[in-house]
Amino acid sequence: MSKRWHGLALLVRDAVEHGTRAVEKVHLELAGRTFTVLEHIPPVDAPARVVHKVHDAYVGTVYTAIRTVNQVVGATLDVALSERNDRE
Repeated sequence: MSKRWHGLALLVRDAVEHGTRAVEKVHLELAGRTFTVLEHIPPVDAPARVVHKVHDAYVGTVYTAIRTVNQVVGATLDVALSERNDRE
């Protein structure tokens, strides 16, 4: 039974890892389209470039944090499942 739990944990961990990478890519691409338009409008071009950089940095930080938490939770779950296996 614990092999199934371990497999499920790995599956969820991989889904979060790859899912967040895919969503981050789409997020940045969609926002980038809007920023590209704004960066070509003279009254707002300079502020748009600044906001674009801040946005991209913030988005990267958020998705990296999600993946980091995913790794920590996954590693913790691995330890817990190993402990459970040792007791059986």
